[in-house]
Amino acid sequence: MGFSSLLLISSPYFVIQSIQSFLLSNSSISPTNCVLALSKGFNRIKFTVHLKTSVLNLVMTDLHDRHENLTEKIYNGELDLPHRYVFVLTNICNLRCDFCFQDRDRRDDAMTIDDWLSVVKQLPEYARVTLTGGEPLAFKQFEEIFHAVSDKYQCNMVTNGLLLNEHKIDLLLSKKNFKVISISVDDIGNEIRDVKPKQWAKMLENVKYFHRRKKELKSDCILDIKTVVLDSNSQDLFSIHKYSVEKLGADTHAFQFLKGSDLQHSDTMSDMEEMFKPSAAPVYENIGIIYEQLELIRQYNQTSESEAFVHPKVTDLSSSKPLIDFDYLNLSKFEKNNYHKCRFPWSSVHINVDGNMFPCIAFSMGNVKDQSLSEIMQSDATIKFRDALKKSLVEGCNRCGWIRPKDSEHIVPIKQAILLSNVAV
Repeated sequence: MGFSSLLLISSPYFVIQSIQSFLLSNSSISPTNCVLALSKGFNRIKFTVHLKTSVLNLVMTDLHDRHENLTEKIYNGELDLPHRYVFVLTNICNLRCDFCFQDRDRRDDAMTIDDWLSVVKQLPEYARVTLTGGEPLAFKQFEEIFHAVSDKYQCNMVTNGLLLNEHKIDLLLSKKNFKVISISVDDIGNEIRDVKPKQWAKMLENVKYFHRRKKELKSDCILDIKTVVLDSNSQDLFSIHKYSVEKLGADTHAFQFLKGSDLQHSDTMSDMEEMFKPSAAPVYENIGIIYEQLELIRQYNQTSESEAFVHPKVTDLSSSKPLIDFDYLNLSKFEKNNYHKCRFPWSSVHINVDGNMFPCIAFSMGNVKDQSLSEIMQSDATIKFRDALKKSLVEGCNRCGWIRPKDSEHIVPIKQAILLSNVAV
């Protein structure tokens, strides 16, 4: 967060503005009763929620603005290297989720700790790093790579939470640069992920410890819950969110739709030509139920302490406005010309467990074990890929959450589609 944002949060002006917006948004409080409401301590609980949400919105907006500004500079050639890096530390995981793309067989070509440390030394000063896997905590030298990253750069982690313990939580929260811990929760108890009751109970204990230590250490680390939207959990999305807010103390909750092309975020590299071949994405049978559940979440969030959204900010599930249609996330195939060009490949890259560096589509631009980051970003493969994306989206972009439609006229809204299907039946 920038200095100006910190000043804003700490200033009386920010609090006054929050009070003002709260009073104006609360129909039960008339302007003539504002002074009386303040003197009597008007619904302090609701206002506390409002203030916390305002602060969280400011933090998230600051992160988003930083991302957009850096992306623009990279796209225009003012900066040479991307600013978002996803480190796939390992493909090993202690779970066997059937909807996961990850190849969980141990690899002989996996990056060593020295390989990873060499990459860290090459990162630009404006870098932000996400540690993931597999399960990142299953990486034997996790603590070493975490220290190296978080000592200099903003750092996030995506985990299933089962390998957390008090020592690891203390380590994470000891770093001011550690900003977000994302824990995957796809149903209450994570039975979908084959989590055992004892494992779940232990994870809950660790979450409680996280909140206590966060307060004691005055950390601003955000607890983010990630939920993969599936037909099998479609009827439970609201209850999952309510549980995440009230029991887990989630600051943010991201709902992730299944990706389209197999080329997206895969751990197996493909030939570049594959990204021009049409592909079919899985379609949700319960999309109507999913919309209903997400709308319930949006309504609930008007009085909750959580921010929620369809990742990556496809739609805001904490907005005061009704849920917008985003039915393009349920199309099997897409017409690439109906979508805006994408600059994500300029801002973000993944470094796979084997050292291959790839953008949003899994083909290797080069291997960090053999080339420097600068060499890879100037390679023929990188240039060829970016040149293709400058012209238009490619077939490999099918139902990627980062793309945005130019308009909605070419897409039948979900609600209308449901009505049409009912008529057809």
